[in-house]
Amino acid sequence: MDEKITFGPRDAVPLASGNHEAIVIDIVTNNYRVKKVYVDQGSAVDIMFYRVFKEFGLRDDQLTPVRTPLVGFTGPPISSEGMITLMVTVGQAPKCRIVPVNFVVVKQSSPYNVFLGRPALNALRAIPSTFHLSVKFPTPGGIAEVRGDPEVARACYLATLRGQEKVVAQTTCLEPYIPGDEAQQLGTQDEIEEFPLRKERPDQVIRIGALLPANEKEGLKALLREYSQVFAWTVDDMPGIPTDLAVHHLDVDPHFKPVNQKKRSFAPERNEVIRAEVGKLLESKIILEVYYPTWLANPVLVKKEDLTWRMCVDFTDLNKACPKDCFPLPRIDRLVDSTVGFDVLCFLDAFKGYHQIEMAEEDRDKTSFITEEGTYCYRTMPFGLKNAGATY
Repeated sequence: MDEKITFGPRDAVPLASGNHEAIVIDIVTNNYRVKKVYVDQGSAVDIMFYRVFKEFGLRDDQLTPVRTPLVGFTGPPISSEGMITLMVTVGQAPKCRIVPVNFVVVKQSSPYNVFLGRPALNALRAIPSTFHLSVKFPTPGGIAEVRGDPEVARACYLATLRGQEKVVAQTTCLEPYIPGDEAQQLGTQDEIEEFPLRKERPDQVIRIGALLPANEKEGLKALLREYSQVFAWTVDDMPGIPTDLAVHHLDVDPHFKPVNQKKRSFAPERNEVIRAEVGKLLESKIILEVYYPTWLANPVLVKKEDLTWRMCVDFTDLNKACPKDCFPLPRIDRLVDSTVGFDVLCFLDAFKGYHQIEMAEEDRDKTSFITEEGTYCYRTMPFGLKNAGATY
């Protein structure tokens, strides 16, 4: 992505550029194609309006609090609802980029849906030209150009002058994005190459970007094969974290009396889900049978987005007896900022990450839970414990 970005005589100049229209483009994020996106080189933050946030189906508890108010050219400072990080696709495959954007969500009237400020433009390494009403940026497939829509820009501007932001905002805001649609393709999802990590196991494949330069692609394949032992395909491939490196302890306040929850009854179909999940956990040696525990909890079934069930354990009583570990978890904005300046982004998914950390042997029985088949405790760190995140 080292090609030069230029604007010259060959670049078309819209008639509207003489009227000094804004650059208003479309982007794809959160499975929607978002229209009326204002490219704002004067903004130090990327802004999403609250009505769009709600149309995405996002919840307020997903927002990270932001204390610093927004200050404009005139008017009082504006407080935000918080910040959320979304992956944003700009451009059309194969010339497109996907970058994480920290959106500050505000409750204000605007004919626009989103403001892309300097942080997003810098992440794209984009060069806007208000004269050409377009934005250019480098991609693995070459220089991409996204043209603004002068008619939409003019309509939004006139709506602002007339105080009709709400009326315009209610029309043509979002379009559902359908992966695989020929007119709307995510480059980094469509442009993927799969290759077997080990020749003797062709079913164990790794995905890399198909648009990488040939020398980088072969170097990356060689690196992944060299460290093939770090990849886990089954529970048997997961040796776990050495106990001298990490073990999860429960610092239970001795003043709290152990709680034995009364066994709860579940419908037959839910009991079947619990039975199947317990079987998997026993087979993978994540849990083990226990006798005469001092603490005892019940399993809880939570419905996932795909309408299947996830089995959790109600550690409410145990968590009350444990003080809060104040170790600060990493902030998503710092993690995103740390990627600036790098050309390659690698996503690694820890295979059963929590279950790779063992529970301290003296604390295992405190994680006990009861089912129709028996009573079990966790040999490895479970989800739901108050301080599990800090240990992880």
